[in-house]
Amino acid sequence: MDGRPVSWLDRPGEEPPIVLLHGWGASAATFAGLLRLSRTRRRILALDLPGFGESPLGHEVWTTTSYAALVSRWLADMAEGGYSLLGHSYGGAISMRLAAGAPGPDRVLFCAPSGIRPEVQGPPSIRVRTFRALRAVASHLPGPLAAPVQERLIKSFGSEDYRAAAPALRPTLVAAVSEDLSAIAAEISIPALIVWGARDPELPREPHAERLRALVGSSALVVLENSGHFPFADEAVRFALIFDSFMEAEV
Repeated sequence: MDGRPVSWLDRPGEEPPIVLLHGWGASAATFAGLLRLSRTRRRILALDLPGFGESPLGHEVWTTTSYAALVSRWLADMAEGGYSLLGHSYGGAISMRLAAGAPGPDRVLFCAPSGIRPEVQGPPSIRVRTFRALRAVASHLPGPLAAPVQERLIKSFGSEDYRAAAPALRPTLVAAVSEDLSAIAAEISIPALIVWGARDPELPREPHAERLRALVGSSALVVLENSGHFPFADEAVRFALIFDSFMEAEV
């Protein structure tokens, strides 16, 4: 597609399909358990976003906007009669753009999506302020010295996701962390179900889940008490039941 190889999982079934978008650092294989446990008769498609799984990154600096545009072009061939959507974490942020657009899905399940900032935010931590100051100093070093010093700063101060990301993907992660999709979320009018783990250490339910619930007027929130950031793995059977019920419901 667009001159690039793109990989996805396809569980055959009835149309219209359900599309699954994975989170940062993951792939379509993240949903292998859900594909096994789900009893919906509908077809399920799980895409490897470029830069993850078996889909090569290419030369672009990706954003939620460009990822959403690529998914839309892919779905033009894969789901001509419409589709439903599940987005987890970073895939949830991409799903917000798809759900607010036209033509979009008929329903969306947000599983601990990123992209929504709290209404009130505190100042940057000492660690973040130190990193920014040292990075500014390193940017003025001669070329041969600047790159290794900046890489050392990343290894010392960068988040686990940032350190693990390929250098070509790091600008995408920076853009994702800086983005606030609150205004986009407020435009969503299709049926939306929000599923969150009560023990999520990456995106705590408070304030993220409650903020999203308030923004998406057509949504309901389900909290899984024994789940972290991956409810479909932490409480796999219960999540599959919720998923099937929502995706089979009349809308």
